Amino acid sequence: MNFKVIRYQSLVLMIFLSLWSYAQERYRAEIGPVGGTSFYLGDANSKLFANQQAAFGLQYRQKFNSRLALSADWHLTDIVGEGMLPNAVIQRFDNRVNAFDLSGEFNFFDLEDKPYRPFSRKYSTFIFAGVGGMHYLYEQSPQLKFSYMFGVGAKFMLSDKLNLQLKWSNRLLLTDQLEGVRALNNPGHLNGSNLLNNDLLSTFSVGLTVNIFKERCNCNNNW
Repeated sequence: MNFKVIRYQSLVLMIFLSLWSYAQERYRAEIGPVGGTSFYLGDANSKLFANQQAAFGLQYRQKFNSRLALSADWHLTDIVGEGMLPNAVIQRFDNRVNAFDLSGEFNFFDLEDKPYRPFSRKYSTFIFAGVGGMHYLYEQSPQLKFSYMFGVGAKFMLSDKLNLQLKWSNRLLLTDQLEGVRALNNPGHLNGSNLLNNDLLSTFSVGLTVNIFKERCNCNNNW
């Protein structure tokens, strides 16, 4: 075995990988549509996945590195169902909701196409949390209320420019007005006793995003 040849080949391979890494393109952001289904938990519904409605929207993600990102989302969906009032009367409701969210994301793997790097994957599960607001009608009056949001998801690099994501988002509204009907706002008089007595909107979505804002990769950083 010729060790000089092996060392030479190893050196050439290292130089090639270094140059390839330096020249590899990267993208600072991505944008694209999302679609899925949503349901709400509140005074008129306590069952998971009940009265699911179609949801769609748009997402913009600013990527700081292969682990951290900041996401801005908009979702449009309907809150539909019926609740029983204290006098045993059934009250039906149908309310449209626009949800706006700003959240920080953390990937459990380095989301990048670099198989020679440890913990580097073309897919990753992730968690996120942030704040937002919901716009809806309450007794025919427009409302814009603050909300907390959190959830989990998975990301997949389909190609150099396309990405797929699966996401479960939960938005806790700091009020009981999502039904849009005053009679269903705190009929049990539990508000103030527990934060979870407020309405919650859950969304399962699938998103397809396109990478934008192309840059050249600097091999001296962590990308």
